[in-house]
Amino acid sequence: GILLGVGLLAQSLGSICLLALLRPVAAIKALIGWAMVQPVLYAQLSNFEFMSETLSLIGGLLMLHVHLVNQEHRQHSSEVATSNTTTASPSPSSLAMTQLLGRLLLPAAYLYRAGLFFSSAFALDETTSLGAYLSSLSLFVINAAVLVALVASSTLVAAGLKSRAVALFLALANLGFVLVQHPFFRFVHRVEGKWEVDEDAIWMPSVALPKGVSPLDFGPWDIYDLHRYYFFLGLSTSGALLLLAQFGPGDIAMQKDEVLLPVVARARD
Repeated sequence: GILLGVGLLAQSLGSICLLALLRPVAAIKALIGWAMVQPVLYAQLSNFEFMSETLSLIGGLLMLHVHLVNQEHRQHSSEVATSNTTTASPSPSSLAMTQLLGRLLLPAAYLYRAGLFFSSAFALDETTSLGAYLSSLSLFVINAAVLVALVASSTLVAAGLKSRAVALFLALANLGFVLVQHPFFRFVHRVEGKWEVDEDAIWMPSVALPKGVSPLDFGPWDIYDLHRYYFFLGLSTSGALLLLAQFGPGDIAMQKDEVLLPVVARARD
């Protein structure tokens, strides 16, 4: 209970301070620490979907951490220049390695989904019906195509090649995926002045359960809360990818000077 309270405090204060830019470096460290600890506290280490999205989130936070450290250093340098004092500068190599680690972690959620499509792609159902066989074959082609796209996109992001454009595409695709898989706002409606969960529309999301606990032990509101949590976790994953699209892949990348949107100079007479 105490650890969960500390985690709630770290999330709330860290998010508020980060949005308000009040000691943002310390705030991002608190959020990174909580993201690393929460799978243990929630006993979700065997939940591969949760772990992959958490790794992607940590990757985005690491990239944001590097950006904030550089921004803070530039601000301090300008202040030092006017006061004729010295200040310690962050190590460029350590910042570059941190940014690289963050970029490598970003595609974790998509590699997990690629694994799901890989297992589905080669699971053709045995049937004597031509229609059922063609339907299964069409599903195989779709799964194989999605598998290739996810693996290729994850590779480009990790290598830092066209990574900003690919990250923007993955962020938008992930947003659509989250809206389809965890639309928690569609599961509640008012009945006689009270909010109730539509038990016919809701389903149990993927979650690692302790021994002795089954999905039947979850009530409708418990399942609703799981969907709500996964929805906002998915939004955070899209946000992590947008950070890459905004700030670029960093110094250790195949294409570190990639331009996301080309700037067209206005013709001058």
